[in-house]
This record gives sequence, structure tokens and C-alpha cells, in this order.
Amino acid sequence: MKEQLQQYMQENGLTQQQIANAVGKSVAVINQYLKGTYKGKTDEVDEAVKRLIGRQKDKVVERKFNTEFVPTFAAESCLDAIHIAHVEGDIAVITGAAGLGKTQALKRYVECNPETIFIEVEPSCNAKVLLKTLCQQLGVNDTGLNHDLFTRIVGKLSDERLIIVDEAELLSTKCLEYLRRIHDLAKCGVVLAGMPRLLINLKGKYGELAQLYSRVGIALDLGNALSAEDVALLAEKGLGTAEFNELLFKVCKGNARRLNKLMRGAVRIAEMNQRPLDAAIINRYAEMLID
Repeated sequence: MKEQLQQYMQENGLTQQQIANAVGKSVAVINQYLKGTYKGKTDEVDEAVKRLIGRQKDKVVERKFNTEFVPTFAAESCLDAIHIAHVEGDIAVITGAAGLGKTQALKRYVECNPETIFIEVEPSCNAKVLLKTLCQQLGVNDTGLNHDLFTRIVGKLSDERLIIVDEAELLSTKCLEYLRRIHDLAKCGVVLAGMPRLLINLKGKYGELAQLYSRVGIALDLGNALSAEDVALLAEKGLGTAEFNELLFKVCKGNARRLNKLMRGAVRIAEMNQRPLDAAIINRYAEMLID
């Protein structure tokens, strides 16, 4: 197995540290194993290496499954809303249930417009974290009081820039207010994307945040599920065939994330069992997914 490991490392550009992490051994053990000087239980390392290489061989799905961006109607609608916000210096809000491909559309826009500021919000994000993140992406000093950070951000931005915030429903009212004022003063576009409760956060539970929501120029609601046409586009792109479109739409329930997992898993099972992909395999894997 030593020679196989050496070949595997060379083909994938992996270090001894990465191999050690993957098999749960120390770097010293891997180093000695590769040199043929390891005095411990070599058979245990052999088995760990064999399992590692075996798992990588099972990942044939990466070669059989197309993961390129697919311009579905939902994705194109997102891209249109983002583009308008960018060109017009407006605020756009994109909402929809989880798994509809919002994040993929946002990242596609950033890929095509790398000057875009893209923030993926974490649950721990507060006003300080948001402002520091903006400062870091703009290349300005991120130390000091919130007022100092805010002033630097506004001074650096222009009406040609765009800020995209994903999972924006996790932002506090204070964070949203900071983004509103940045937009007001810098005249830059802002895109807030997230779950439907983002709208409630912007409006306020009793509509008390009118000043905040009134700034929104574009509100795109993607709903709860993708259309059969969108699912068909994703399925055909992913699998290279339209044979299973109807079945996939039924079992994925219009959810792009579930569809992605379903196709990848079904392809993997088919390859592992050296048999063609069929409805039985798709149904079998669908039963493993959480509704």
C-alpha cells in the first residue's frame, strides 16, 4: 500500500500532513510508513490507507455529475434583480424557501462581477462584525469604534459598487440600519437575500420599520419550490438525460438542494454497484433523504 499511497499523493498533490489528518495518524507515522521504517502495526496503517484510497475511488460522481451553473428561471430572476440593484444603485431583497438556488445565483453574479462585495452572514454576526467585514473587503483599517468603521466604509465606496449579503435574515435591525445608511450615503447597490422572515425583519413585526423597508426598490419572492421546468433544466444538466425528469421533480419536491443531493447520491450508488442509473436507484436514495 505504500507505493499506492505515494502515487495517490502525487496525483492529488497531497502532503503528509493532509494524509495524516485523513487517516487519523500522526505525521511522524505517515513519514515513517512512506520510508518503510515504521515499527508499529503496519497492517493498521495499510488498512487505513486502503480505506482512504477506496473512498476516493467511490467519488466517481464528481466525474459523472455536471455541477456547472444552470440558468433556471429562478436563477435568471435572481440575476436580473441583482443586476438592476447594481446598475440603479438600489436595494433589492430576494427571499424564498431554503434550497431554491439563491446562493448559487448570488455566487454566479459575483463570479462574473468580482468587484462585488459578498458577505455570507453567520449567526454570530453583529454590527461590529458586519462593519469589520466590510472594511476588510474594501481594504481599509478595520479597527476602532463602529462610527470610525462606518465612516471609512462610506468614504471608500462609490455608486459603482454593489454589496450582496446572503442569509441576511440573520442580521439584526441595527445591522440592517447600517446597510441602509451605507446605501443612502454611498449610493451603492445593496442586495439582501435570505429566508422569507427577512421581510418581517425589514418591516418590523408591527410595521414600525417603515423607514428601513421603504428604501427597498426591488422585492423578488422565489416562493417555496422550483417549477417542473426548472427542475428539468437542472436534472438534464446534471445527468445529461431527460429520462428521469418527472420522477426527480416528484421526489425532490421542487427543492434544488434536495435534487442536487438526490442526483449525486443516485449516481454514486449506480457507479458503486456498476449498473446503469434507473428509477429504482433514484427511489432508493430518495428514501435516505430527510424531507
